[in-house]
Amino acid sequence: MNKHGSRGDNLGRGRVRSEDTKGVKDLAYKLAGDFRDSKLEGATIIVDRLERLKDLAVDGQVEQMRQLKDVMKNWREILNSVPDETDELATGDMAVCSSWYAPKVQVKLKDLFEEFKDTEKAFAQIKPDKFQDLGRRMNKAMEKIAPAVYGMQNLPNEVSDVADRADEREETLKDTDTKAMKKLLEGQGMTISLSSLEDCKRGLLDLVEPTQRNLEKVQTFVSEAHDKFKQAFEVPCPCCCMTSYVYDQPSRCLTELLENADRALDVDLQPFFELLRGLKDDYSDLDLNRVSKPTNRFAALATERVDRLDKIVAGARPSRISPCCFRPLSVTSPERSDPASLKLQA
Repeated sequence: MNKHGSRGDNLGRGRVRSEDTKGVKDLAYKLAGDFRDSKLEGATIIVDRLERLKDLAVDGQVEQMRQLKDVMKNWREILNSVPDETDELATGDMAVCSSWYAPKVQVKLKDLFEEFKDTEKAFAQIKPDKFQDLGRRMNKAMEKIAPAVYGMQNLPNEVSDVADRADEREETLKDTDTKAMKKLLEGQGMTISLSSLEDCKRGLLDLVEPTQRNLEKVQTFVSEAHDKFKQAFEVPCPCCCMTSYVYDQPSRCLTELLENADRALDVDLQPFFELLRGLKDDYSDLDLNRVSKPTNRFAALATERVDRLDKIVAGARPSRISPCCFRPLSVTSPERSDPASLKLQA
């Protein structure tokens, strides 16, 4: 035993010294500096944004479009049936003026129907499945990019945690998985994945820009539909004071139009607009060197730190010495010696 009282120290292995823990903390500090110097934070922000856009694209806003499709179908049926239901346009107190009032409402609804047809046409040109396909291709590319970038981002903290655990329990240092850290820094598949992500941008604006125009047209009609439908049933002069009675005693046609207008307003289109703006502003002209260069730079700097950590960890692990080195020596006691051999010796 040496002055530290450990057999392992006689072999120079198996004991975590305070300078080892200090060395790991120093490596964590240097890795944090490498993170700043390589500008890896900018790459992580880009990856965060791409992950969000990818998730929105994979979703495709299919459910929102399905809800709007149902509303569009209902509006078409209601507006298309107006010429056959003029008697139902005036109810309650306005029923006595039906022959004068109903034709005026019918004209307004006819104009609204024409406006609706343009909106319906714009809606039909929105193709959620194409965005889902884009999302799946982006997801495939991001499968290697995101874990690599996030892993590098977390590496300084991971090494710092190694030092903290070793401070509390010395034996934990030997269990540090430096192989995983080295594999992370190799960035296997990053080049191919970044190339795939670049390919996803091909023809992107041809998909995004028409969809954005069509969605804006749909949103405009939806946001104004409630007021426009009510205006169509306003009572013209000289009986405009009767409008409040029309609203208090609405016809079935007005009730159904307004109910569907409320349903349309409940559909949240903001995620779709976020997707379209993000694809156009953040992704379509994105230089992916803003991801590859910082990650390559950080990997080059961090590899030296992890190699040093690997040596510290190796020093904390007990040596693998063959059991034969400690095989007890066989000593023959004179009292138990073979008498025959003693005679020969004599």
